[in-house]
Amino acid sequence: MFKKIKKKMANKPTTTAAAASSPPPSAAADEPFLDTTYNEPKVLLSVGERRNSTEDITPPSGSSSRGGLARRGSSKYITAKTSTLGMQNIYSTPLTATLHYTPPLYPKSSTDEKFISLAIQRNFVFANALITEEESSRKREIQQIVNAFELYTVSMPGEVILRGDRVGDYFYILKEGLVEYKSHDEDGNGEYRTIGMAKKPGQSFGELCLLYDCPPPADCVSGKSAGSSPSSGNVTKLWRIHKMAFRQIMALRTMRRDERMRDAIRKLDVLNGLDDEFLFRISDALDTRNVEKGEVLYRVGEEATHFFVMGTMGKIKLTTTTTAQSGKNKKSDGVILGAGEAFGGEAIVDGMKPRKHTATVMESTTLFTMSRQILDRTIGSLKDAIQLSRDRQLLKSISLFRDSDFEDFEYELLAALIETAHFHAGQFVYEEGKKIEEPALYFVRDGIFEGDQVDNERVYQKGDFFGEDSLTPDKNLKFAGAKGGTKYYDESVETLSDTAICGKLTLANIDSVVLDLHRLGCKRRGKEHRAYASSLRTQESDVEGRPESLSELEFHKLFGAGTFGRVWIVSKIGGGSLAYALKIQSKRELIDKRQASSAKRERLVMSKLDHPFVCKLVNTFQDDACIYMLQSLVQGGELLNLIQGGRQYGGMPEIATKFYGAAILEGLTYMHRRHIVYRDLKPENILLDSTGYPVIIDFGFTKVVTHKTYTFCGTPLYLAPEIILQRGHDRGVDYWSLGCLIYEMLFGNTPFYTSGIDQKGLLKNIVRGNWSIPSDAQVSDHATDLITGMLQRRVTERLGCLAGGYRDIKAHPWMKEVNFNKLVKKQIRAPWVPCIEGAFDISNFEEYESGNCNDYKDFTRTKKPLTADEQVVFRDF
Repeated sequence: MFKKIKKKMANKPTTTAAAASSPPPSAAADEPFLDTTYNEPKVLLSVGERRNSTEDITPPSGSSSRGGLARRGSSKYITAKTSTLGMQNIYSTPLTATLHYTPPLYPKSSTDEKFISLAIQRNFVFANALITEEESSRKREIQQIVNAFELYTVSMPGEVILRGDRVGDYFYILKEGLVEYKSHDEDGNGEYRTIGMAKKPGQSFGELCLLYDCPPPADCVSGKSAGSSPSSGNVTKLWRIHKMAFRQIMALRTMRRDERMRDAIRKLDVLNGLDDEFLFRISDALDTRNVEKGEVLYRVGEEATHFFVMGTMGKIKLTTTTTAQSGKNKKSDGVILGAGEAFGGEAIVDGMKPRKHTATVMESTTLFTMSRQILDRTIGSLKDAIQLSRDRQLLKSISLFRDSDFEDFEYELLAALIETAHFHAGQFVYEEGKKIEEPALYFVRDGIFEGDQVDNERVYQKGDFFGEDSLTPDKNLKFAGAKGGTKYYDESVETLSDTAICGKLTLANIDSVVLDLHRLGCKRRGKEHRAYASSLRTQESDVEGRPESLSELEFHKLFGAGTFGRVWIVSKIGGGSLAYALKIQSKRELIDKRQASSAKRERLVMSKLDHPFVCKLVNTFQDDACIYMLQSLVQGGELLNLIQGGRQYGGMPEIATKFYGAAILEGLTYMHRRHIVYRDLKPENILLDSTGYPVIIDFGFTKVVTHKTYTFCGTPLYLAPEIILQRGHDRGVDYWSLGCLIYEMLFGNTPFYTSGIDQKGLLKNIVRGNWSIPSDAQVSDHATDLITGMLQRRVTERLGCLAGGYRDIKAHPWMKEVNFNKLVKKQIRAPWVPCIEGAFDISNFEEYESGNCNDYKDFTRTKKPLTADEQVVFRDF
């Protein structure tokens, strides 16, 4: 935990002084935040205006309330733990979920099975986690969990079952005996006394240990039942389940369901051109409908509005009606559909057209269904989604791209940048011998083209592509067009059909995604070529002056101290006044706390990021005992300071909230487009730079997620329900957290906290969606609507998770006046500009005891180095 020395914010100058002392914004920074005048109440900040009083936005003079949670900023680049409810980062050991997992099976009687089943269904964690669409699936999952409970016997009173100072691994149900909950007084030095007990069969404890790595709130100790004697042994018997078994079973449930739905949806001819990303989106958005035997779903001739997917059981009969020679209607024998089948696809293609069959329920079952309107809301235009899916696959099949080191998210971005080009008969796309001015790859969508080379002619039709050679470098390893290379077309391509349509992917668009064109076809080239290309990239990149080793760094002052390490303000020796933040973490402590993989993932993710609203990783180092991450220094303090100083702790002006919310959205969008999920959005992790713009820091929980991940992590106040329910999560959790953050900026507290609530109660509120807008709130209806959209419990209905993705948030009426182009270029004056006096000024943060500049050596010297075998863990850091 960070050691707080004093709160300098108490003596900070007013915003007027801060603005006067701050570096001047860019020439264009006087641009208004909004494109049009926004009618706010008089108390709110004027458009583009510097603050002249402390009425609305002033850094606080002390700790204030966050819905009952006092918390000053202290994270600064390094994850810190605090005992304050709701603000402690919580996480679970990373889970490698697999479809091949076999749940444990411990023998027990049917009476014991019923006893365990009833007990877990009364418990908050199990009751919510076991909610599912199909009753048959729910029964199967309950049985798997019951099977995974083992009998645990404690023979003597006084034995500690769970320690309050150690992470628990099991959840327990009392079978017989007594368990006492014991704890010292709050200061840890008082009487060790009983604060509660489990004495009735079926009572349980340790449920939060199932969700994430945490100790119980007290020691759980076997007790002595009344009337027992020492000779009786006073045995305590419990049923217990290991947290990894529980988490694997929950993950297995989601993975099997997703795979089953995907395979069934793919059986509909109209959807089988979609790739997995779209199929999984549809799967998650399906509604459920329980049907009984004999029920008619629809009849021949009725309007087709929905398609259906069968569950894990039941039968549906499809029959048609024909007219016999006698003129009488005659029913066909029909087709029987079983589990995992799909039908009714005509609703997708031929909306408003009549049904071709009659669908009758032969056995009661649960169906999954979707209308064309919901499909459009989920994936957008079906035609466009199919085309995008095909483009992704086609790009991966082209040899130049196949021999590259591109990741899946890059193929998605590239496919989205393919433009449409129209041609007419006789028009040349390009001609042999002419200099390549705009290198591009062409995909034939419609029509016919002829490629003409010396002694070689070929025809390009729908599904073919051409222009690949224009994307390769010349003999000097320079690319054609704007990159300055000199290349000429080696064939002519002419339009043969009356009209033709191509998809066109330009080299410029490729460059905007992959950032280094020498990655194109890099696997097919020799070592000398790659080495030379690497030297060119180094010459072109902006790394001049970057510190390349620890010996080049001068240490100035301690910036912060956290659970796993410390942060120093450093600069390059002889490198001028440019300051950095150097995070130092102990390898041994990371391994002991099972956080080594998180540290490596943080380094990997940060190396992929380069955005004005995201903290930049400059370099990394390591020695036998520690890892070092050199990052850009952001000096303006935490966003939390502004929230706590807003309107006498009642929230920030709506227009200021809009500014910070929009900029944070831009940073999240940048990560999401690269399949990076952040998972720890909160005001402490948003710093302000010298111009007052927000910068996202602390990437310890970030992860590249292509579909879903199952690791429980985050800060309780901002957790999305799907994380708590162990159902797998994706980028939707960040939109939920952004909704919580916007709420907090507006109202000064978080949406799910209530006075006196404990951790379990907080999680219940989140899962149940218990929140409301304060009755005395002075915010627009658009603000309320935006928050409501982002705090939808069902991911597929959440704003940001629909077909338009982040664009839906940008297009929301609350955001529509925001000039995002100017915002990302930092051409708008921030609502508040911090006072920063010099490159090493950190007075906008709490001050830490720094000692002398060599303290870091004392810190690292105390860290036990790893063995040679253990060093393998950090080999790729």
